[in-house]
Amino acid sequence: MDKNKSQLKIGVILNYINLLLGNLIPVFYTPIMLQLLGQSEYGLYKLSSNITSYLSLISLGLGSAITRYLIKAREEDGKEAEEKMLGLFSRIFQVIAIVTFVVGVILILILGLWYSASLTSSELMTMRVLVFILSLNTALNFLMTPQISVVTAHEKFIFLQFMNIGTTCIMPILNLVVLFFGFASIGMAVSSLILNVIIRIFYYIYMTKNLGLKAIYSKPSAGVLKEILSFSFWIFVANVVGQLYNSTDVVMIGAIPALATVGVAVYNVGGVFNGIVFSLTTAVSNLLAPKTQKMVFSGATNDELTDLAIRMGRIQCYIITLLVTGFISFGQPFISFYVGSGYEDAYWVAVLMMIPNMIPLVQSICLSIIIAQNKHRFRSIVYLGIAIGNVIGTWFLMHIMGIIGAALMTGIALIIGQGFVMNWYYWKKTGLDIIQFWKSVGKIYVLPIIMCCITLVVSHFINFYNIFALLVGIIIYTALYVVLNWLFIMNDYEKNIFIQPLRKIFTKPKRSK
Repeated sequence: MDKNKSQLKIGVILNYINLLLGNLIPVFYTPIMLQLLGQSEYGLYKLSSNITSYLSLISLGLGSAITRYLIKAREEDGKEAEEKMLGLFSRIFQVIAIVTFVVGVILILILGLWYSASLTSSELMTMRVLVFILSLNTALNFLMTPQISVVTAHEKFIFLQFMNIGTTCIMPILNLVVLFFGFASIGMAVSSLILNVIIRIFYYIYMTKNLGLKAIYSKPSAGVLKEILSFSFWIFVANVVGQLYNSTDVVMIGAIPALATVGVAVYNVGGVFNGIVFSLTTAVSNLLAPKTQKMVFSGATNDELTDLAIRMGRIQCYIITLLVTGFISFGQPFISFYVGSGYEDAYWVAVLMMIPNMIPLVQSICLSIIIAQNKHRFRSIVYLGIAIGNVIGTWFLMHIMGIIGAALMTGIALIIGQGFVMNWYYWKKTGLDIIQFWKSVGKIYVLPIIMCCITLVVSHFINFYNIFALLVGIIIYTALYVVLNWLFIMNDYEKNIFIQPLRKIFTKPKRSK
């Protein structure tokens, strides 16, 4: 147990190091990449990536089931049962990988039906090559999904985060090298595939050598298969919803001649900032997913689960409110320095996505709880209905407001589905004390909203388009945010997260005489 706690603590630290690198590196990498690649080629690459991302749905949600059932098999029946479960999922994902590649090839053949009006023949040919490479990469990901899930199920967070840090640092370097040699977007896709192959080999070696596990292929019982498929089906529906939310806007923008690849590029830059907020706020809940599942399996009460949701929700709220209100305050001049002219609408795209996400991102641990409880069916059905409405609304708003209309409709759908409906479900059907959750977490929003409003007023008198003024403004805003939260908002548990490591560093052990 002590080793697991140590793995989790070090894993959290490494995870935030990875997140820090992952969000700092693009500050230097993205402007250079955009300059070398060009706005139109960048939009084409992102359009191809979003189209190919639909292939992830072929897994039918089984990827989210692996960790749960590996842990369940090990906890209930031991190592051999876990290896048999690993063998079952390995066979399933081998089939999924083959189907993915075949569907990817079919996708290549029909791209012209959607994009011949908005893309040139040269762009369409490049897109076909990109989709082929990215489809192969997706199939490879599926092939090795069980091995990666084994490492997660055993809570080997140190290895996981070292692999993530390596990927975060190496990928941009590879991309810049291929761009400098003139290989453009196709070179980026190939470098991603090569790195992916190497990483998967490392995971396989770690699973077999360090964890001492191997897949045992045996005929599973019909009951087990039925249970897994029943559980995964609603994950699959949720994944369909995720694709409709995350990728359909880009796919539709690329099909409109007036927007096409340039619109995709600008929209994606706005989405990058929303992605940064998402990754930083869900980091802890992702690491705690195995612990959450164990709590559910061991019979944790609703009060205990609510307490966990509140503690994690408050920590996530500190992060998300700083990032979102800081971006609202300084985002326009920052984007100007970050990627230059031609991306002004990216600010509004980001804001319209970030604000609605301030609700569900502080409740990401609640999602882990209902998945562990196998109560995610309702969520999937609700999200599917709202996502379909989002697609229809986005198509009409795009023709009126362009890419800003697409972001606005997505934000409205998020507020309805992940805000109002899911909070009702967590409260009434899951047993979590959502009233108490928002009493504790909601007060954290007040201070940053006030700070943001004051900063927006001050921006009329200070020119933050001056790089020195912008940097000083961001530093002062962050320092005030930290100090005021420490003095008036944070509780003892949250303060001790920072105090205890400092005490260990500065408190020297006494020498025995």
